Amino acid sequence: MWTVAPQREVLRIGGGPPPLTSLSVAEAVAAQLRARILDEELADGSELPTEAVLLEEFQVSRPSLREAFRILETEGLVKVRRGKRGGMVVLHPTHDSAAYHVGLLLHSRKIPLADLAAARNMLEPLCAEEAARRRSHVSIGRKLASLCTPDEGQLEDGVAFTAMATRFHEELVVAAGNSTLDVLAGILESLWSTQEITWARSAVDEGDYPALKLRREVINAHLRISRAIENGDHVEAVRLTRGHLRAATPFVVSRGGQVRAIDRRGRRATPRG
Repeated sequence: MWTVAPQREVLRIGGGPPPLTSLSVAEAVAAQLRARILDEELADGSELPTEAVLLEEFQVSRPSLREAFRILETEGLVKVRRGKRGGMVVLHPTHDSAAYHVGLLLHSRKIPLADLAAARNMLEPLCAEEAARRRSHVSIGRKLASLCTPDEGQLEDGVAFTAMATRFHEELVVAAGNSTLDVLAGILESLWSTQEITWARSAVDEGDYPALKLRREVINAHLRISRAIENGDHVEAVRLTRGHLRAATPFVVSRGGQVRAIDRRGRRATPRG
């Protein structure tokens, strides 16, 4: 039970931990709400209970509760919705949200873009191999192949084409069927997608985006990888994936530079076209 002592806010739970300071109370409230979010007691996109309800439940001061909100907002687990229907909206973690925080670390350490590409190029062939080894390799290969049919609009629009191509690679990671690998490799894919979309926008603006012939070669490479997985040929799936990445990656890394989690104006870089 949460109680507030006269003069000083404290938290007591049975006969357990000693009283906590005001800031620790905020952290403890944040811990309770964080657990509810991560354990899915609070659904993604739902609203936290109102301040009045939470103040009654936790028996803490309004400043401590709002400090708890700020902690969760910093972690990306809630966001403020303004307006008449304002409130705190729950956000479950995603590859993109995790990738953003990893991206901040890589950005701050000035990690070269080529280094990120090398890490991705090590992991993705492993995902292709595992996908081809799965019992459901036939349906996996066909699903991946279904992502390789851009319409003319996508084919001609460099940014839209890049977004479509990155989707194939993101699904290839999922196809490995390992949840932990999905998260770790998925973070790399999301980070890479952000860098690749940024490159595509710049290349389109400068009239330097690869020609239609090269775009069709990308589609054919994706189809060949899909067929190898469909056939359960893990050796060929690895070979084709490595070859495709070796051919495609230089377009993005050729300009040099480092991993960027924010744009030149300090705004969050987005992984979608």
